[in-house]
Amino acid sequence: MVDSLAKNSPLSTSREDYLADIYRIQAVGQSANTGEVASHLGVTPASTSAMFKRLAQEGLVNYKSYSGVSLTEEGERAASHIIRRHRVIERFLTDILGIDWERVDEFANRMEHAMPDEVLEGIERLLGDPDTCPHGYPIPSEDGAIALASGQPVESLVAGEFGVIRRVDESDAQLLRHLRERGLVPGTALRVVDANAIDGTRTLQVGEATLVIGQRIARALFVERLAGSDRQGA
Repeated sequence: MVDSLAKNSPLSTSREDYLADIYRIQAVGQSANTGEVASHLGVTPASTSAMFKRLAQEGLVNYKSYSGVSLTEEGERAASHIIRRHRVIERFLTDILGIDWERVDEFANRMEHAMPDEVLEGIERLLGDPDTCPHGYPIPSEDGAIALASGQPVESLVAGEFGVIRRVDESDAQLLRHLRERGLVPGTALRVVDANAIDGTRTLQVGEATLVIGQRIARALFVERLAGSDRQGA
C-alpha cells in the first residue's frame, strides 16, 4: 500500500531528490548540511538552502541556517517511500537486466519518479521481495520500517580475522566498479592476512586471490565479523 503522503500529495521530483539524499546521509549516522547535499545533487548551496526552507515550511524537515537539516516524521515517511522505489529498481536492473552495479543509481534516479506503483509491486514479486539493494543497503517496507544497515568497516578487523561483506559505500561509481572487478561485493567472505599500522593498507585473502587494499577501500567495505565455525569458506 502506497504511503498516503506520496499518494495524495505528490511531491515534485526535486523535492523527492532532496528528501532521499537527506535520508541517505542520516542513515549512516551523519548530519546533513547544505554543502554536502548540494554536492551530492549537483546544485548550488544557495538553491539548496532555498529548498530546505520550502521543505521546512511544508513540515518535511527541521532546518536552521548554518545548523544543517533533519527529516521530520512526515519527511522520513516520504523519503522512505522514495528510497524503497530506488533500491527495488536497482535490484531489478542488476539481477534481471544484468546492468553493472556502478551504473544502476543513475538509471534508478530517472525511473523512480515515473514508475507506477503496480509495476514496482510486480517487480518486487518477480525478485522475491528482496531485503537489500545490490550494494547491501536495506529496502524499507511498505509502511516505512527499515532494518539497520549491517556491518562494520573492514579496517576494524585485525590480522587473522574473518568476515563477510554485507554492504559497500555506494556513493562513488568508480569505486563501485573497482570493487566489482575485484569481487568485493556483498556476500563475499574474506580473511585479513595483514594490517599495516603505518600506511593503513590491508592484505586480504578473498577466495584464491590475495588483494592489497588502501584506506579508501578499507573504509568502503562493511563486513560482519565471523568467528568459529562461521569462518568456513572464508
